[in-house]
Amino acid sequence: MKRLILIAVCVVLGLCVIGGGAYFYVSNTPKKVANPLPMPESGKVTVENVAPLFYEGLPADYFVVDVRTVQEYEKRHTDGMVNIPVALFEEDGACEKIIPQLPEGKKIIFVCPFGPRAEEMFYDLTDPVEDGGCGLTPEGMFYIVAKVKYGKDGLIIR
Repeated sequence: MKRLILIAVCVVLGLCVIGGGAYFYVSNTPKKVANPLPMPESGKVTVENVAPLFYEGLPADYFVVDVRTVQEYEKRHTDGMVNIPVALFEEDGACEKIIPQLPEGKKIIFVCPFGPRAEEMFYDLTDPVEDGGCGLTPEGMFYIVAKVKYGKDGLIIR
């Protein structure tokens, strides 16, 4: 009887290890999109829009901005991204601090782990000045609403 219990425990543990490994592999693999959607002119993009852009690392014609806190960025980030925390908008003169860091001639994608802070950055920059924003034209600026993981060599969009 003890032998049967030991075998059952070993089988259960083995299945847990296999399942955990499979989950880790799947969650750290970029999502392949069978029918990708085209990029809009600006605004919200989802995994169906941007996953193809990130299959081979960061896209060269885009400037990718990580809007998390400095501490989050330093803990784990993707090489080639720039950290501009959305929390800068809690300070005076945020527009004057942020706008010079954004390049001209490239499309800009704001990212955070799930999307809310990226969306906040987009609207803080594009809302009219009289509404507390920076008044930038939104064309060519995007925010990702998807699960984003930060790999050393590229983002994993799921």
